[in-house]
Amino acid sequence: EALQKMVNEYRSAPATRESEIADSSALRSAMLKQLGIIKMVAETPTEQNREMLRKISSIDGKIDGELVDWGNVFGMIDNLYSGFYGKLHSKYGDILSPKEEQIIVLMVAGFSTKEISVITGQTTSTVYVRKSSIRKKLGVPEKEDIVRFLQS
Repeated sequence: EALQKMVNEYRSAPATRESEIADSSALRSAMLKQLGIIKMVAETPTEQNREMLRKISSIDGKIDGELVDWGNVFGMIDNLYSGFYGKLHSKYGDILSPKEEQIIVLMVAGFSTKEISVITGQTTSTVYVRKSSIRKKLGVPEKEDIVRFLQS
């Protein structure tokens, strides 16, 4: 019921121009809360939590069977982490698969391998294999952190 109330309030709220809120701390706070909700579901992946996340994610976007709207997640990462996704995609979009990009943006947001596996719908073993593939494709040394390598 509380979730449905939030959805209804969101839909009935007056539209705000993106330029008015792009730099606001309220927007940053909302994005951090949304990432927090995604992380909570990943930490406790019950079917009820997954359904709640699907419902929240589909409010203003199509999720195509995913738990989240990746377009929104990429946008949040860009806003919260100095354009990280845009730079990643621009530089390595031809090299990385969409799943590899998803893994990297969740890593930059502090998600664990287990949490990444829940959100991306892959096994933890698959996530580890994809991380190895990312390392090879980007030339990240085995001992170096992928996110730190990309941020430097």
